[in-house]
Amino acid sequence: MLRSIDHLVLCVNDLDAAIAAYRQLGFTVTPRANHPFGTGNALIQLDGMYIELLSVVEPSKIAETDLAVPFSFPVYNRDYLRHREGMSMLALQSSDAEKDREVFMAAGAAVPAVFHFERDAKTPQGDTVEVAFSLAFANHPLLRNAVAFVCQHRHPPENFYFPEYQTHANGALALGKVIISHWAADAVSEFYEGINVGGLVETLHTDELVEKYGFDDRLFPSDGFAGFELIVDDIDKISDAAMALGAIEMNGLLILPPSAFFGTLVVIKSK
Repeated sequence: MLRSIDHLVLCVNDLDAAIAAYRQLGFTVTPRANHPFGTGNALIQLDGMYIELLSVVEPSKIAETDLAVPFSFPVYNRDYLRHREGMSMLALQSSDAEKDREVFMAAGAAVPAVFHFERDAKTPQGDTVEVAFSLAFANHPLLRNAVAFVCQHRHPPENFYFPEYQTHANGALALGKVIISHWAADAVSEFYEGINVGGLVETLHTDELVEKYGFDDRLFPSDGFAGFELIVDDIDKISDAAMALGAIEMNGLLILPPSAFFGTLVVIKSK
């Protein structure tokens, strides 16, 4: 069964600066929230999917892993930020993280135990509600800087998605393909096909990425997620803001280079 995007994790050094920039681009951004394990985030909600702006906000709360804990969400993202900003993770929708973990293992992924956590969230009216998640990570030795996982929401939808947060001045509708740049693009593509996300991920060698978009950028990775497509209802709604932030126009697309936008390539296109 083909999978769908749940959310993208965009790691940034300065969460407030990223929130301000995404608001300048015309997005409605949720209030900041803190995780119990040292990271903090703000979200951009779309229809059934979202962008997570993530940063380390309380480093002292990040517990080091040991041999019994082969993967840690906060440690991974903290270490990611030690060498670059950008898209660190692809999260896929799940109704049963435990079952998806078995599928990942069958595809040859190294899969730690399912990670469960809860936190409080604020509604647009300021009320506190609880949200809870179960995550199953599909690790691959070639993708140490581009981890995929499933995210099972263990709370009522109305505790997480709010219409007030899903309306954006820039006409944003959905996330399109995720773009990965990797020196072993063929092997990486086979892995994504094996976990049923091949249609969501475009895997390119770095020279192919440069050729496709017509420019090089010092922050294009050689082994990770380069960025993502953003689908909007009318590209004119976002054009002025994107150009002010450093976007390039090409063949009807607006392209924010990673060096201009927190390490992430954003390809904006009309539906």
